[in-house]
Amino acid sequence: MALRDTPTGKGQRFSTIRTVAWALLGVRGHKPHEHDVAPLSPLQILITALVFMLIFVLVLVSVAIYISRQ
Repeated sequence: MALRDTPTGKGQRFSTIRTVAWALLGVRGHKPHEHDVAPLSPLQILITALVFMLIFVLVLVSVAIYISRQ
């Protein structure tokens, strides 16, 4: 029997993305963090964080290339 507060499927992915995004920005409160992290697995958080960082690096490289061409 699943708990009602536990996100599943797309809800769990969104919760993972939201948790990692707040962590990368560094503006997350302690109580909301405890509530969101409980049902998430460390592997989900790690993969999502790596994807976020890859996108961030690609954006920085793209901006640097764009600026250097002008």
